[in-house]
Amino acid sequence: VFLDEHPDSINDGAFAVKMTFRGDPDVRIIDFPANYHNGACGFSFADGHAEIHKWQGGMFRSAPVTYTGNLPLNVPVPASDTASTRDVEWLSSVTTVPR
Repeated sequence: VFLDEHPDSINDGAFAVKMTFRGDPDVRIIDFPANYHNGACGFSFADGHAEIHKWQGGMFRSAPVTYTGNLPLNVPVPASDTASTRDVEWLSSVTTVPR
């Protein structure tokens, strides 16, 4: 999977995702995907397809781009933010294969 990473989230050559499942009590955003395509992010997959995913949750949509690298990483998603939780669940579902 290749994706646009949020410019202030880039801290190394990889993009980390905490695998999350429905009902997981510890939902976290490790590295932030980009949101500067009108609140969306571009993804390209190993099977050759690509897609633009529009973020629903405020944690993904509202992370400002400042080009300072000061975006906090590995942050918990509040249980009350169901839209951001769904975004993390979607990200987990497309970046790995369930076992």
